[in-house]
Amino acid sequence: MAIRYIKIVMILMTGMFGLTGATYNWIQMDSDLALVSQVVTGAGAVGVADWQKIESPWLVTLCWSVIPIAKVISGLLCVLCAKQMWSSRYDDMLAFQRSKQAGMAGCGVMLAMLFGVFILISETWFQQWQTELGAGILGAAQRYIVSVGVVAFFVNLSDDLRV
Repeated sequence: MAIRYIKIVMILMTGMFGLTGATYNWIQMDSDLALVSQVVTGAGAVGVADWQKIESPWLVTLCWSVIPIAKVISGLLCVLCAKQMWSSRYDDMLAFQRSKQAGMAGCGVMLAMLFGVFILISETWFQQWQTELGAGILGAAQRYIVSVGVVAFFVNLSDDLRV
């Protein structure tokens, strides 16, 4: 039974990670927009062609908005999941396993955003692995990918299987 409580806490913390991150994105929107602008213009990177660069302010804002929107969606799904898991904590294995669906979706949204925005777009498309800014944000993104991935894996495991 204790393992269920640990899973509930872990998915709740993942939800709080998403919601807290989104809150800070909104609070520091101006500085975040400046960072996103640096990335999508290919600043400091070698080999980014002019046709790849995004310089239009509204497109930069659109690119930035993907990050907090994904964090809010992920956070809300994970918090909802924690509530559902709590409600089914005394239920049988199948009911408890079904209560994890929103959390798995929330972790999936967060992983897709982290991988898509930071690894695929920032690191690969805009070559930010070459820059100091890229080194900082890409290291953080990789930590978050591993953390959220491990939580998703752990929470999704059935705690009722016997070996």
